Order: sequence, then structure tokens, then C-alpha cells
Amino acid sequence: MFPQPTDPTVAEPLEAVDSDCPTCGAAAVFAYRVVDYRGWLRVTKCRSCLHVLDSRRIRPPSRSGVA
Repeated sequence: MFPQPTDPTVAEPLEAVDSDCPTCGAAAVFAYRVVDYRGWLRVTKCRSCLHVLDSRRIRPPSRSGVA
């Protein structure tokens, strides 16, 4: 059903968030999609200390790759 990936990495677009991290104070806060054992999530996360500012469940992307 799913072919073997040819690229060694996955490139998920990151959206910069106009906010500072409440834990470390860094301005490296981004929103992006992730998948874990619960399914697909939209997270807002600090890329410096990995503190999660927000996490919510979203609809899974289509299998064709087109949103």
C-alpha cells in the first residue's frame, strides 16, 4: 500500500509562532504536525528546550499526500 521512502528524512513545514517559550525564553517556537501512538496532532513547540505549548488532535492527512 505504501512504497518504500526514497528520501532519508521527512520534511514537514514549520510555521513560526510569534511567541517566546515560557520555559526557556527562546524565540524558537514553531507549529507543525506530528504523529504518535494517539494519531495525528498539531503541536506548538519550542525547538530549543522541546517544551510543548499546545497540542491538539487533527484529521489525518489524505493518503495521496494532498491536504
